[in-house]
Amino acid sequence: MQNALDQELENIDELPKKGLTWVEYCSYALGINVAPRKRTSRPCRFLRTFAYLTNLNIIYSLISFVVENYMVSFEANVEPVVLCFQITMNMVKIAYFHSHLDSCVDLISTSEKCEVLRNLGLFDVALTDKQALSKALSTKIRDSWKSINNQVMFFFKIVSLPVLFYCMRPYLQYIYDCYVVRDICEMTLTYPAITPFVQVGNYEFPSFSVRFFVLQSGPVWCFYTVFGFNSLFVVLTNHEACLFEVLRYLVNNSTNDDVVPKSSRVSYLRCCAKLFARLSRHHDRVENLFKYIILVQCGVSTILLCMLLYTIMEVDLVKMSAILVYLLTITFEISLYNVNAQKVETQSELLFHEWYNCAWYNESEDFKLIIRLMMVFSMRTAKLSVGGFSKLSNKLLVQVFRLSGNFYLLLRNMNDK
Repeated sequence: MQNALDQELENIDELPKKGLTWVEYCSYALGINVAPRKRTSRPCRFLRTFAYLTNLNIIYSLISFVVENYMVSFEANVEPVVLCFQITMNMVKIAYFHSHLDSCVDLISTSEKCEVLRNLGLFDVALTDKQALSKALSTKIRDSWKSINNQVMFFFKIVSLPVLFYCMRPYLQYIYDCYVVRDICEMTLTYPAITPFVQVGNYEFPSFSVRFFVLQSGPVWCFYTVFGFNSLFVVLTNHEACLFEVLRYLVNNSTNDDVVPKSSRVSYLRCCAKLFARLSRHHDRVENLFKYIILVQCGVSTILLCMLLYTIMEVDLVKMSAILVYLLTITFEISLYNVNAQKVETQSELLFHEWYNCAWYNESEDFKLIIRLMMVFSMRTAKLSVGGFSKLSNKLLVQVFRLSGNFYLLLRNMNDK
């Protein structure tokens, strides 16, 4: 028979999880099935191959434009270079997460079903009011999923801005040229690029329409990758922070007579220690999944921010809109990693204080021994590292912006000379 908490977790499984659903759909569109229990993996190889070939074609077109126009000006090549970096980063992410597919599938399933809290043995202990405790824990988990959904859907709106801009720009430019300027009436490409084609008589293979729609698909692939994998980070880190908060709540009530009677406190605290061990292993798996890809992401984002800052000071107002939209997306993307990682670290630090402040001095020797051990283990704060060199935090976010600003000043001084 299920205990009270497992019954509540079964009810939570029925909740709509928009954030997680979007992660699964976006990953599937890139040929990575992170939820094999829900849908087949049969078309994934084709989708992944198609995504690679299309993105390689776009990268080649962007590089061709840069090679053709590298003597014109630095500002003329900023947009294709930035897009080339972003699409290359997207391909790296697809390859990386495909190589770590088993870990992704397991972590998503564990988070969705709250496996860390299941079969904990906590409600096998004689508690004063099991139903009230399970309701309190369930409320925290439900609030966490609401927060995840809100954050993911807000990020959806942010990432949609550059996608809509690039997809609509050629059509708006066409209307402007034909009906306002009345000078030239030709459809332009989505962004500066020279697409490869073969001229056979009066015909081009592939045709301009095909090349146009291939470039149009570039922002869509970027959306799937940026939104899908960043949202995966949001889901996993916010769920982990919620688990730390649940453990803090349990430890805080370990000496509360309204929750745990005196005779059951040692057994209750052992369950808390068991949850801490599970949570530590879960954190290590999340860190191992993201720490190297985040290192690449931080490096690329620093370069892109530097180039965009430099370009803002040099271009006219017409090109300013594209740069500002892209700058907003990159800034929010790098902030997403650091802010959510900081949330995990903060909850982990607060857990240490909960072990110490739970009135252990009035309890038995066994209780005090467990508290001492947990305090020793909790001194190692749960941090999400960047390739093992640094840690994701608000401090690192400020350092990334500062480094980008320093590179911008260097570029400007070199240009002035």
